[in-house]
Amino acid sequence: MSRQFYAERIKARRRHVWAVTAALGLALLLWSTFNLRNADAEDLATGYSTLFYQIPLLNTVLLPLGLAVIASRLCDWEIRGNTLKLLCTLQKKSAFYDCKLLMGLGYLFSIALMETAGILAAGIFYHFTEKLDVRLLLLHFTEIIAAGTALYIFQQTLSLLWKDQLLPLAMGLVGSFAGLFSLFFPKGISRLVPWSYFCQFTPLAMDWDPETRVQTFYATPFPTKLFLGFLAATVCVYILGRTLFLRKEV
Repeated sequence: MSRQFYAERIKARRRHVWAVTAALGLALLLWSTFNLRNADAEDLATGYSTLFYQIPLLNTVLLPLGLAVIASRLCDWEIRGNTLKLLCTLQKKSAFYDCKLLMGLGYLFSIALMETAGILAAGIFYHFTEKLDVRLLLLHFTEIIAAGTALYIFQQTLSLLWKDQLLPLAMGLVGSFAGLFSLFFPKGISRLVPWSYFCQFTPLAMDWDPETRVQTFYATPFPTKLFLGFLAATVCVYILGRTLFLRKEV
């Protein structure tokens, strides 16, 4: 398994996936901190809360398509080159699927790490007066990994099952819009949209007073049952995706 994973790393070396990952992480950080350049004392007093509330929304918009691009870049070399039949005679198809998955999740982990470090850096650079809640920081990191893992498994399965990578990329784009617009519907409906889960576990909510134009952030209970159910659904998606790939004719 370690040798096969090393082979995947060699194949990914010229796919420029790190460039995609870095660009995605940088875009998220710049977008989320753009309005802080003119922040006043009131804004600095809620700096961390603002980021913890806004960044999940940006993740909902950018990460579905970004993960689709990463999965496509990692998988299209074998698909376009028609080398799956050769590879599957040299290694188990299950090991091939799992190694691809580990590679992709490594990039997802990097994005989550960049976001977490970016929040800390923004607090230092802009001199936030709000005290950092480490619990919220850890929850933010966890929700990116949890929601991103489920979506990446789905995108990798599509990329390995379809020869034309246009469909997986189109699904990533559709997911970005579906996840964003689902947040305007009641929670019972939005929770049926898997792309919305970057925001479903956010432990902060916000009230905005249109008269005073003051926004107030407040903590909400973490949906533990929903989180555990989502993890169980992620395992089911992995088993289904892996099974479909093992049954694919190569």
